[in-house]
Amino acid sequence: MRRFWPILACLALGPVSGVPAQEAPPAPIRHDAPISSDTRPPTRPESDAPTPPGKPDEAPEPAEPRAPAQPVEEAGPPAWKDLRENDREYAACRLALSLLGSVYEEIQPVTDADDPDCGIARPLRVTEILPGLELEGGAEMRCDTARALGFWARDFLRPAAATLPDSPRLTGLRLGSTYSCRARAGTGKKRPKLSEHALGNAVDIAAFLFDGAEPLPVQPREDSGDRFEAFQRSARATACLYFTTVLGPGSNEAHDDHLHLDVKSRKNGWRLCQ
Repeated sequence: MRRFWPILACLALGPVSGVPAQEAPPAPIRHDAPISSDTRPPTRPESDAPTPPGKPDEAPEPAEPRAPAQPVEEAGPPAWKDLRENDREYAACRLALSLLGSVYEEIQPVTDADDPDCGIARPLRVTEILPGLELEGGAEMRCDTARALGFWARDFLRPAAATLPDSPRLTGLRLGSTYSCRARAGTGKKRPKLSEHALGNAVDIAAFLFDGAEPLPVQPREDSGDRFEAFQRSARATACLYFTTVLGPGSNEAHDDHLHLDVKSRKNGWRLCQ
């Protein structure tokens, strides 16, 4: 058995050729090979801090949404400035008054310290709306108001007065309120809008004055059946051809003793006649 031991030892150590065994070359490094997840740093363990009391899956209550900020309204110009006529409109209106024979004077702009919206940009003080037809006490108003009043008096009031008993000549208009910085009357609203009187757009007729006859006051004249009722009804109806608002007895209690006439501008030329 001893003679076979060297042979077995050689078989265990390598080939019999006697050439020493060489180590296998190392595998080349691939630079495009993906990085193994084993080479990345380990993930940080979850905190061991105790869970706050309450349901762990319960989402926190959302905060109450804030109300959107309201836009700041920029104050516009005063209402009376918005009604200011340009030079061409003003010249055309004054020309009409000259053709009517109105007696008036231009005065300084009218304003009010208590309410900046009240006022008249180019006011006139009218004393006679037609030759020989006086506005008792005179009145401050816009030129548009005076022009409407003059055409109404010329085209209807004077011719209609000739139909009354004894054909009296109309010589004057007794006025109620003219320019006045105040809110609308008789609307029943808690916060009524600005009156047209506050802008020089309105005039109130309290009575018609005649030469050689008694004044004819504006008052409820329902079913009297005489010419004076017919005159007042006709005057009121025809005024709506010249003014955009006409109110009088029966409209509301505030207008039982006068005719309210104004030239308020409305959409599509709409008129209020009551």
